[in-house]
Amino acid sequence: MNREHAPVSRQPPSADRALCGFQAGTGLRALLKMDRHNMSWVCYPSHVSPAVEEVIAAQSIISRCTQVYIAVCVPLSLVMGLFSLSVFILDRTRLGVLDRLLAGLTATSILVTLLSLNAAVRPDYMSTTNLGCGALSFFSNVCYFMAQYLQGATLLLSFLPESPCCRLLARPMASLAAIGGCAVCSSLIVVSLLGTSGELHTTTMCQADPLTAWPEYEIVKFSLGFALALSFQMVLLLLYATQPVWRAAPSQRDTASGRWVVLAVALNMLACRLFFNVVLLHRARLKLWKDVGSPWDELLMNLAELVLSGESCINVVAILLLHTPCRLRLLGLLERLTQRCRPGLDNSMSLNRVGG
Repeated sequence: MNREHAPVSRQPPSADRALCGFQAGTGLRALLKMDRHNMSWVCYPSHVSPAVEEVIAAQSIISRCTQVYIAVCVPLSLVMGLFSLSVFILDRTRLGVLDRLLAGLTATSILVTLLSLNAAVRPDYMSTTNLGCGALSFFSNVCYFMAQYLQGATLLLSFLPESPCCRLLARPMASLAAIGGCAVCSSLIVVSLLGTSGELHTTTMCQADPLTAWPEYEIVKFSLGFALALSFQMVLLLLYATQPVWRAAPSQRDTASGRWVVLAVALNMLACRLFFNVVLLHRARLKLWKDVGSPWDELLMNLAELVLSGESCINVVAILLLHTPCRLRLLGLLERLTQRCRPGLDNSMSLNRVGG
């Protein structure tokens, strides 16, 4: 058999393969002279790396992590999230401002879990058009920014209930609409930096944060979705420490009981998004250096994507177990199920009472 025609697994298209090989060889200077918005040279390291053992090891790790996420986190997130959401819907006439914000965060977490199913094929990537990939990125980013902005609103309402900014949250539906509008606008800004507007029907390998996006995509997403939120939290902490008047007793009955769940969600999102954004900025740095990276860089990005999706699972678990209305409804359900599983014990107890 002629070696030139031997099959090679997991190779990118010929044009991308040639450009990636050109970048890895002696043509680095020519590539540095290219327009920084020309992402045609970008390809996944696992498709071009000569280190076969590293590729196999990295793909084995992400495959196992994905299987654990799909088998454990996805069902847990959907079941607990839908249960909490049903509690909020049934009690909609008695919901406070914080309850409605947490309901919005729960619905957002469910959507994030559903959108994260595109990662089920890892270590492979979903094949679709640039238009389809842009739509996936848009909705994923809407949920990303929505969760971050909702978390900021819950922190403000829980720890500075008497601050002037909390007056903006007095009308829950209007505040939810405003937060959703900000999330959509932020997502539109980020998606406009994908750089695929002229090739919408071209087939590509897709993930929630496309590899072929301009470096500005990662930088702007970091700025709007993490740096801005972290700065807000620092200012909030400073005001909480220096403005005792704003730490007065909360006027809403649900605010004091919801502080623990808000704090748990805030810490969870800080940890998960810190890791995700560090890896995201690392990928932007590689692009600016015209470097495709190593299989371990690709593994880090895939793991960061799973961690960001797992954030939603932890959020719904925290809301269900720490938020008083959801926890009480869950305990009531468990009590009823326990009574149904022990009918003989209930009957004997009732007979003894009658006999006494």
